[in-house]
Amino acid sequence: MRTERLLQLVGLLRAHGRLSATELARRLEVSRRTVMRDVEALSLAGVPVYAERGRGGGYTLLPGYRPDVEELTDAESRALFVAGGAGVADALGMGQDYAAALRKLATGLPQRRTGDIGHALERVVVDPGGWSGSRHQPARLRELMAAVEADRRIRAVYRAASSGWSGRRTLDPWGLVLAGQSWYLVAAHRGRPHTYRVDRFERLEVLDAQARRPAGLDLLATWHELRDTWQQRPSMPVTLRVRADQAYLARRQLAMVLRGPVERTDDGPGHVLLRAPVGSLRGLVGMMAGFGSWVQVVEPPEAVALMREVAREVLEAHPAEPTS
Repeated sequence: MRTERLLQLVGLLRAHGRLSATELARRLEVSRRTVMRDVEALSLAGVPVYAERGRGGGYTLLPGYRPDVEELTDAESRALFVAGGAGVADALGMGQDYAAALRKLATGLPQRRTGDIGHALERVVVDPGGWSGSRHQPARLRELMAAVEADRRIRAVYRAASSGWSGRRTLDPWGLVLAGQSWYLVAAHRGRPHTYRVDRFERLEVLDAQARRPAGLDLLATWHELRDTWQQRPSMPVTLRVRADQAYLARRQLAMVLRGPVERTDDGPGHVLLRAPVGSLRGLVGMMAGFGSWVQVVEPPEAVALMREVAREVLEAHPAEPTS
């Protein structure tokens, strides 16, 4: 994986003082272009690596540079160990490497600081599985991670939830984003970036072709731009009357189609009104129908009519058994 390769690159430069891009590529079993990208990434991360020109030149580290975990602050140390990265590492197939890295870091920290970390770990537990005891990871996640790491194009069959569209696309993968409980692929289709929810890939093939990735791409900024554009799509305000003890669950289900904040007000004993803009009435109805009488769609009229239509479809699909 790339993180391990970056650490190997730093280790090679520390051990040999200076190595050419060609020699680094040979030792790391990657291309010279990948080495140059890795060196740029290290430089942006604050590692003092630079190129020496001329005969016998190559990449080298600033004399005297040594990564020192004792330079971590107390807050940084606690965050590194407690912030729940193991769940993400497991999902990407890095669980054992992540645990090993933490053990190595822990042995290099001062005793006082390891005591502070242990104190925090005794008081904070991050359980990605939640109440169900297990966290579902998309089947294609590790394949996509491999494609992203290798900068390889993919050919995939993707099913869009909102429109129901399903078809084949060739994509240039740029990166993966974990947003809430869902993984998304940021990828370009015909040069334009889009987001694809990983669990909606039905088939996937990693191609032996270089992905087209913009120079200097800022994945986080791209994700924010795509997310903001998605949230600004046309929406329709809806009002739901919900049993108060089911309001939290209904609010969580609404998150799938939300386009803005949810307003909650009391509506007599035992009920609340939830008002929010949504992007798909069909999606709203599909999720709310499962609540039965606990949720009533109040407005708009189109949503009420669609709820009745779905109810009729359910009855027709589940006819009563004939009485003897």
